[in-house]
Order: sequence, then structure tokens, then C-alpha cells
Amino acid sequence: MKQSNKRIHIFLTGFMGAGKSRIGKALAEQYGYPFYDSDDVIEETAGKAIKNIFKEDGESQFRITESSVIKKLSLLKEPAVISLGGGAVQNEKNFITIKKYGVSVYIASSPDAILNRVKHTSERPLLNVRKGKNYEARLLARITELLNKRIPTYEKSDIIINRDGLELAEIVEQMYIKIQQFRKEL
Repeated sequence: MKQSNKRIHIFLTGFMGAGKSRIGKALAEQYGYPFYDSDDVIEETAGKAIKNIFKEDGESQFRITESSVIKKLSLLKEPAVISLGGGAVQNEKNFITIKKYGVSVYIASSPDAILNRVKHTSERPLLNVRKGKNYEARLLARITELLNKRIPTYEKSDIIINRDGLELAEIVEQMYIKIQQFRKEL
């Protein structure tokens, strides 16, 4: 397999709740690669949950740790599937790093589909919307606002997969085919 530079990893990007971790684990199994979730590595590095990093240290400290973790994962010698946090590629340096060391795959999903996957969790600091009257409508508005800001960067990825309406096996199959084709063209 011909590969240009050091682009050996597969980086999954997309909004919170797009299914990057679940899809990433299945894709890693397909390739026989290890799987890393950058959010898990950030929590291990910081010694606390992401929501606590945001609460105690602020988003800027979280982003500094996130960039450090992305660089560390990028330098792994063996190919891996790496799931990135929803805002990771909004930092241009992170995006340059992942483009240098891997294939970037944007897992696209609609605001409504994301809402259905995240509405029952309080683990996502940037989607911290007060429960109560019109909760889902307010949460959908927040998702839509953030997603619309991030889409232009997400769409700079090497590959885009729209996962809505697809089963896990179909998503992984599409990704595998598109990644193989992309790597042949490197």
C-alpha cells in the first residue's frame, strides 16, 4: 500500500454525538488497528472528566490539553483509528497535524439525529442546556448553532460520510471503501 508522508492513521471528526467512538471501534476492528478516543486520553492525561476540566480549568485549558494529546497520538508509530472531540479540528494547528499524519474522515449527521443521540446525557459541557420547558427545542437550537459554525472546517476533511439512516456495518463499509480509494490516490 503506497502512502505519502506519514499519513498512516485514520482520524474521525464530526460533531458531538455523531458516533465517532462507536464507529471508530468498529472501523479499527475492520482494519485490525488499535482504537483511541482522544477524549478518553485527555481524561487520563488530566486525571479528571472533561466536564470537570471545563468547569475547573476552562475551555482554553481543555483545548491546550487536547492539542497535546492529538500531537501525541499522531506520532504513534503503528497505524491507529483515532476519534477526535467535536471541536478538535476547529484549531487549525490540530487540523494540520491530522492531515499530516492521517486520513481525516468527517462523520456528518443532522442536528435532529444528533439531538436524539445526546438529549439524555449531561456529559457534554458545550451542550449544557438547562432542563425544563422546551428543553429539546433549546438543545436543538444550541446543536444547530454550534454545528453550523463547525461544518465549514469539518468539510475540509479528506472524506465525508453522511451516517444518518445507515446501520453501523453500512457506515464502516462505506468508510473502508472510501479510505482505501483515498489512500490509492495519495
